[in-house]
Amino acid sequence: MDDTLTPFVVGERSHLGPSGADTSWLDEGGFYSSRRWTVSQEGDRGFDTAYLVARDEASGRTGALVPFHTASGGDSNPLYNETTLLGYTPDVQVLAGSRTGYDNRVLIGPGLSGADRTRLLTALCDRLLERAEERGAGHVSWWYLPEEEADALAALPGFATVATPCLPTAVVRPRGASFDEHVAALPGSRRSLVRRDLKRLAGGGYRSRSVAADPAGLERYAPLVVQVQARHGEELSEEGAIRYLRRCLSIGGGDGATGDGEGVTDDGRGAAGADVVITEVLDEHDRPAAFALGIVHGRTLHMRVFGCDYAAGHGTSGEYFEATVYGPLRLALERGLDAVHLGVTSYRAKSLRGAELHARRTLFMSRTDRRLPVPAPDWGFLGDDERFLAGASSEVLPC
Repeated sequence: MDDTLTPFVVGERSHLGPSGADTSWLDEGGFYSSRRWTVSQEGDRGFDTAYLVARDEASGRTGALVPFHTASGGDSNPLYNETTLLGYTPDVQVLAGSRTGYDNRVLIGPGLSGADRTRLLTALCDRLLERAEERGAGHVSWWYLPEEEADALAALPGFATVATPCLPTAVVRPRGASFDEHVAALPGSRRSLVRRDLKRLAGGGYRSRSVAADPAGLERYAPLVVQVQARHGEELSEEGAIRYLRRCLSIGGGDGATGDGEGVTDDGRGAAGADVVITEVLDEHDRPAAFALGIVHGRTLHMRVFGCDYAAGHGTSGEYFEATVYGPLRLALERGLDAVHLGVTSYRAKSLRGAELHARRTLFMSRTDRRLPVPAPDWGFLGDDERFLAGASSEVLPC
């Protein structure tokens, strides 16, 4: 296919450049398809990241962007490894769009007609498959797409596609103008559970607060992250935990180290308008018993890291939900945010505390003359989550 569209030309880049006024729409699709997040994942877990960009050469206007990520054997994270969905491990995996974060979008500019969108996406996907074939892959996969975006890709002419459900995303939306009003608006059984959680926390002498992340104070949280990872069977040093927390600040704008040249202010807020917040759960002596780090992007707070001091006897009085759900929800209400994004897994516990589950799909795409992979999903390693989802179709919303 001819890569030249009027007025767009499809090209390839190894890195994203500085943001501009004409590309602000790239960040409006969501945090996990934003430039800051995408750039932060370059080289992560052995993936090689490149970008297909459609630009108007006369005006310099960007019409579309498709990040794609290539690795031999795939991701060590089974929630983003084709092995989980196909039952075998492809020699090379090429993932399109967002590669982590459990949300994905097709990034195409506003103002295009339906026909122009189709032509532009077709040209991008044609080049994407060409690049995948050059790297030894016969197909590409788009993970964690909303159903309507998976349908739009499947409707493009000239490609073979097959979609399969992947894990839904969990989101809590404020109900009412205050936290008390939110709790009162929950269905009866869920309202009672939340109130029991809060009573247990108060009885244990716990309180919480949300503060702007301070780069100079991250060391205090590292041991708590290490303990959580150990419970999941993963080894992590305190130095590694500090590096990851600092990386989260760079994504949110906390130190400007995203390669886009944007500066920061002293309160942990980046020039891109994202900021990093830590919700601390403090014991009766005002020592951190648990914490969660979240990044505000647009009108949503995205929860990224949880830590707990199990060694000091914490973690049995609802500290997890205070750090990851209740405290962040109070912050969202104070700031007038629309939602708290809780990611994936722990679905039953999150649903019982007011979270909505939004369906997501993985779409496999190949050329029509190639054999399309046949999905054979196996989420059995998730245990309770897999069993909950198997019987909770009414809990999962269509988009």
